[in-house]
Amino acid sequence: MDHGHTRMMSVDYLRVILAGFVVLAHSGLARETLRETGQAGLWGLAAGNSILRVAVPVFTLIAGYFLASALRRGRLSDWVGHLLMLYAIWSAIYLLFLWPYYANRPVSLTATELVLGFMHLWFLQGLAVSGVILAGAIRLGRGAVIGSAILLGLLGLGLQYAKMSGLSDMPVEHYRNGPVYLYPYLAMGWLIACRPPHLSLAALWAMVAAGLALTLAENIWWLHRIGEDPLLEIPLGHLALCPALLLLVMRLPAPATALPLGRAAAGIYVLHVIVLQGLPRIGLPDPGLGAVLGFVLPFLLVWAVSTAGGRHRWLARLF
Repeated sequence: MDHGHTRMMSVDYLRVILAGFVVLAHSGLARETLRETGQAGLWGLAAGNSILRVAVPVFTLIAGYFLASALRRGRLSDWVGHLLMLYAIWSAIYLLFLWPYYANRPVSLTATELVLGFMHLWFLQGLAVSGVILAGAIRLGRGAVIGSAILLGLLGLGLQYAKMSGLSDMPVEHYRNGPVYLYPYLAMGWLIACRPPHLSLAALWAMVAAGLALTLAENIWWLHRIGEDPLLEIPLGHLALCPALLLLVMRLPAPATALPLGRAAAGIYVLHVIVLQGLPRIGLPDPGLGAVLGFVLPFLLVWAVSTAGGRHRWLARLF
C-alpha cells in the first residue's frame, strides 16, 4: 500500500517527541541530572547517548518516507530549495543573535562552518544534499540506492572510528553530515515508502531490542576506551533500532489534533538553541528551565503563527 500521500498522526506525535529529545540533549539537563544524583556512570551516559541520538536518524527516515511522494511528483527542486532557504535564513538569524561572538572570529572560519554545516542547522543542509544524492541514485535503480547507502554508511562509520581511535584528526563535521550520516537513513525511508516491509510486531520489537542493545554495548565500549570525549555520534545499532522504531510508530493509532505538530517539531528544532543560549544572558542559567522553555516557547510560537491564518503565512514558511 502506498502511504506517500497519507498524513499519519502517530508520526507527527513522534516528531514532537524527537524534538524534545534534541532539546534535552542540547540543554545538558540529562547529564547534569545524572551527575547531581551520583548516577553519571557509564551505563547512564551510554543510555542517554543511545536513546537521545535516535532523533536525527528517525527524523531523517521520516523525511525520506515523505520525500518519496515529492520525487514521484517531480518536486525535488522545491523540497531541496525549501530546506536550503530554511538553512540560509536561520543561519543568518543565529549569526545576528550570536554576533558578539562571531564578529571576533575570522570570517574564513565562519564561512567554513557555513559550508560544512552551521551549528545544529547542519541537519537542514545535510538533508538537502542527501536528497540530491538519493534522486541521482534512484535514476540508476533500486540496487544503486541500496548500494550507495551501504557504501556511504560504511564510509561514515569508518571515518568516525578512525577519529575516535586517534588515527585521524578529522573534525566531527566531516562525518556527521548529509552524505555519510543522513543519506543511508534517507534512503531507508524512501525504500520503506516504496516497498513497505511486511514485518510482524514481534519482529519489529526484536529489532528495536537488538538495535538498542548493540547501541548500548558500543557506547559502553567506547566510553571504557576513550572516556566521554568524543561521544559516539553514529552508533551501528541505530541502523536496526531507528527504522524498526518508525515502523512500529506508523502502526500505532493516534488521536487527530488541530495542533500543528509537524511544524511545531521543526520550530522546536531550529529555535531551541536561541532559547538555551538566551536564558543565561538574562540571568536564568538553569538547564531544567532551559529544557522546558526550549520546547514550550517554540511550540507556542508555531501554534500562534498557525492560528493567525493567511496574514502571517510567510512566517509559517520558516518552520
